[in-house]
Amino acid sequence: MRRTLIALVLACGLGLPLATLTTVRADDAAIGPVAFTVHAAVCPIDVVNDPNIGLYDGCHANGIEGVTFTFASLETEPVSFTTGAGGVGTGEILAGLSSATQVTLSSDDPSRGYAYCSDQNSGDVLYDGIKFEEGAVPLFTVHASQAIVCDWFIYTDGAAG
Repeated sequence: MRRTLIALVLACGLGLPLATLTTVRADDAAIGPVAFTVHAAVCPIDVVNDPNIGLYDGCHANGIEGVTFTFASLETEPVSFTTGAGGVGTGEILAGLSSATQVTLSSDDPSRGYAYCSDQNSGDVLYDGIKFEEGAVPLFTVHASQAIVCDWFIYTDGAAG
């Protein structure tokens, strides 16, 4: 950060500090990489349609391995990562950048489903809704100060076990 000192110059030539202003410059912003975590889980359609069971409660424990996710934006090359044990996948994004715009997160599983993505630092919700065709969701703008976690529910025709 840059500091600017405003001084009152007296007739005798002495400076008396009145205030210190702090200005934030663009190059002072947080710089990536940022950990981006996705929890992929299968969710039987009977659970999805049951008003007494929530997606998180009914499906989060049904983690699925082998789903590949891709983070893409205007400012970055696509970053892909695959879920492992328990359906958890983590990738690093925004390497050397403070933010990215027109961001999308997509998966290689085009099944119907639901996604909930939030910033764990601020609690801000980045996306809360149905996945688009081809398994993608928009996240709009992502900042290096965020810690993003997405719950990615993949609907299946089978009944809950």
